[in-house]
Amino acid sequence: DQARQAVEIELNAAADNPLVLGDDDTVLSTGNFHTPSLSLAFETLSLAIAQCAAACAARFIQLTGSGRNGLPKYLSPVGGASAGFVPLQKTVSAILAAIRHRANPVMLDFLQVSEGVEDHATQAPLAVSKCADMIVLWQRLIAFELMAAAQAVDLRDGLTLAPGTAGIHAAVRALVAPLREDRALGIDAEALYAALATGTWLP
Repeated sequence: DQARQAVEIELNAAADNPLVLGDDDTVLSTGNFHTPSLSLAFETLSLAIAQCAAACAARFIQLTGSGRNGLPKYLSPVGGASAGFVPLQKTVSAILAAIRHRANPVMLDFLQVSEGVEDHATQAPLAVSKCADMIVLWQRLIAFELMAAAQAVDLRDGLTLAPGTAGIHAAVRALVAPLREDRALGIDAEALYAALATGTWLP
């Protein structure tokens, strides 16, 4: 909401300097071209995304770990030397690192330009674009977590799901088959991510 409000304010504001009001022939010197509130809103959103993504990644690691949750090792129904979901742990770790890297604020990185006349910058375009990148990466983590959660549900005998959870499970299974034996999971994750990113995935 904070980011949306900041964008709406900027879209409805006049950034001209000077600002010429034709109705009464007034010329005003303004600072509306400066957008610290916009940058700060998206920097804040980026930090929130990083926090949520870290929790998502941690849940995935716990779900796909070795035997501490009462589930088969690596969420593999066959056991033994099966890798199950473990290969995706490396991908999850790399994605989370990329998200954390992008969570670092850019609005503090600027130099004086124009012989010191322009001595401050908000880096709003960078703040917005890196936040957009983080959303894409976070959606990929969500896809991984949904896959692991659906697999965990399938491995629980006699489990009765609440209607909402059952709907999510069914939506995942409409795109991704249960893991019966080791296979490359990247294709499955990509299909689920694409559905999340385009808004076509509806539980």
